[in-house]
Amino acid sequence: MSPYEFTSVLVALDGSDGAAKALDCALSICSAVGARLTAVAVEGKLPAYAASLGEVDEVKREKDTYYRRMLEEAGEQASAAGIELKTDLVPGHPAEVIAHYAKAHGHDLIVVGHRGHFQGDYLLGSTADRVAHHAHCPVMVVR
Repeated sequence: MSPYEFTSVLVALDGSDGAAKALDCALSICSAVGARLTAVAVEGKLPAYAASLGEVDEVKREKDTYYRRMLEEAGEQASAAGIELKTDLVPGHPAEVIAHYAKAHGHDLIVVGHRGHFQGDYLLGSTADRVAHHAHCPVMVVR
């Protein structure tokens, strides 16, 4: 097998336009080469401010609903393209989680959007740059 024959593709989703383009690209690649596709969303930490437990629970529920809906929509888009999509929601720092997840699950290509929604503590260089730096496999950055 050539090092560029992809059999397992990971696409990172965060609900941004860049992630939507990355999903489109990943679907095209998987369709063309028959690779399996996994979409992963990374749930960052909850806001660091004093709040009651009720407020924290409410924010957590809203985030869970957002991610669940986003991954369901990605599954519907993949299904319409005739591709089975595995989805996962993982907590942590986006770049580190994406790179680690790809290696741990045997993906041989990571597809990410050029710009996403990651902000705050995560804006220490672009997430795409950091994924490329830490990844064990090729990373496609979709503009």
